[in-house]
Amino acid sequence: MTDDANSREAIAFALRLLSLRNHSRHELAGKLMKKGYGHDAVEAAMDYLAEKRLVDDEAFGRELISSRSKRRPVGVSAMRFELARKGVPDEISGSLLREYDSASLCLAAAEKKLAALHRYDETVRKKKLEAFLRNRGFGWPIIKETIERLFHKRPS
Repeated sequence: MTDDANSREAIAFALRLLSLRNHSRHELAGKLMKKGYGHDAVEAAMDYLAEKRLVDDEAFGRELISSRSKRRPVGVSAMRFELARKGVPDEISGSLLREYDSASLCLAAAEKKLAALHRYDETVRKKKLEAFLRNRGFGWPIIKETIERLFHKRPS
């Protein structure tokens, strides 16, 4: 098979993958390599898709952040790790995460979790909530602020 035909096949396969969901350049190239396309065919396919703006790491990162924030909010460190794992370059993820509202996402995750902790006393709820938020990658200052906000005693 010629390099040109191999590149066209790689592009066709990549388009099928992109029709299912958005991918980062790195992630898509990895899937093409795993499928058995050679380095030159993969690079040609990636260049073609980037030229047509079908592969855009910034748009992919923005979409990933939005999706994860709605489904399963995590802290900025966990989101940075997720973006890196998907192959989004550090400069792009850094730029996207400057807009990341970790405090409101922490509050949303905490409110949802707190509903499941109703059977425990306040001290246990606080400890369980803190552990849950820490495991989600939220930093201590945001966790502390969230817990204080949720357990603040309102005047009667």
